[in-house]
Amino acid sequence: MGKGTSFGTVTLIAPTDVITGPVQTMRIDGVDIEFQLTPGTEAPAEMNLYFPQLRVLCAAENATHTLHNLLTLRGALVRDPKAWAFYLGQTLQRYGWRSDILIAQHHWPTWGRERIVEMLSDQRDMYEWLNDQTLRLINRGYTSLEIADRLKSLPEPLARKWYARDYYGSVNQNVRAIYQRYMGFYDGNPANLDPLPPLDTARRTIAWMGGVDAVLTKLRAAYAAGDYRWVAQIGNELVFVAPENVAARRLQANALEQLGYQSENATWRNIYLTGAQELRLGRSKVSITTASPDMVRTLTIPDFFDYTAVRLDGDKAAGKTFTLNWSFADINQRYAMTLRNSALTYQSDVLHARPSASIKLTKAVLDRISLHETTMAQALRDGSIQISGDATAVSSLFGMLDTFDPTFSIVTPPGTP
Repeated sequence: MGKGTSFGTVTLIAPTDVITGPVQTMRIDGVDIEFQLTPGTEAPAEMNLYFPQLRVLCAAENATHTLHNLLTLRGALVRDPKAWAFYLGQTLQRYGWRSDILIAQHHWPTWGRERIVEMLSDQRDMYEWLNDQTLRLINRGYTSLEIADRLKSLPEPLARKWYARDYYGSVNQNVRAIYQRYMGFYDGNPANLDPLPPLDTARRTIAWMGGVDAVLTKLRAAYAAGDYRWVAQIGNELVFVAPENVAARRLQANALEQLGYQSENATWRNIYLTGAQELRLGRSKVSITTASPDMVRTLTIPDFFDYTAVRLDGDKAAGKTFTLNWSFADINQRYAMTLRNSALTYQSDVLHARPSASIKLTKAVLDRISLHETTMAQALRDGSIQISGDATAVSSLFGMLDTFDPTFSIVTPPGTP
């Protein structure tokens, strides 16, 4: 796995064949490949590959030399550990003793049938244990953080296996992810139902603890005693209240650095050390391009509308209502769009009977506008877009769309590229 994000060309090769069956065999350039669909495991559309002529099993990212993430710290939908364990069990039964080499999309191969069977069995048991033990403690009334504190590591002898260690995912974050998957944000404590936002909480907490100077003195003593988690927790409140206080920022950075040094998990360590760096030097702005012309052209019309809905500024749209009909001649698709209650929705294969406006264009023109190869005004002038009805409804829609800082990730609906 790389040490950073690639800054090369972002591109996309659209698939030419689609795997639809639970197990499907294809011959590609003389090589037989048996595809095993494993939906909902490491990815929503994950699959393993078996090469019978070579007796090689590719486990994708379902079985690598680490405990994987059930929830990435960058943000994502929580993955299903129960499904993960189930499909690994199928993989083990179908391919375990038929394989001489196990490979994956990350890390090194595993050689030998006995080792392969052992690894697949252990990985299956790992995700099953995480799921079941978390649910057991949920049913006993424990909260997310309490469960993470009780289930500190996998059971022996699994905890001593290389490929079950917390190098990438961790027991702590995976347990909390499982809690989130089944229980959501609320832990059953009414005090946590509607807490104050972070800055307001920080101001009141630091004031109750005696003010900035008093808290800083206490934090220095806690740091000297090696109580780094507590320093980081209260130091966070202090930095929120007094971001200009250099001594507070340095102490918080030192605490995060120590937590990073103690972390076996590489992702946790990177987050701790990056936080420390930002406290000392400020945040670095790195613009990452995640789109390219071929990726934009691959987006479906629903993808484009879903992304437009995410960009809609609810405050700007407040009180506004209109309906738009969209017709795309080159792909023979039509959509009825509605703005109502600051929500942008649409239906396919239908048109409003009395729309505020109707837009006729091609998917190719929409792509060119998305890629800034042309503008809406130019497309209207050259006739590649035709609007009938209230044209201000169309222009007002695009005037309500938010723009995003390119240094931050953009969260889109599941399945949207």
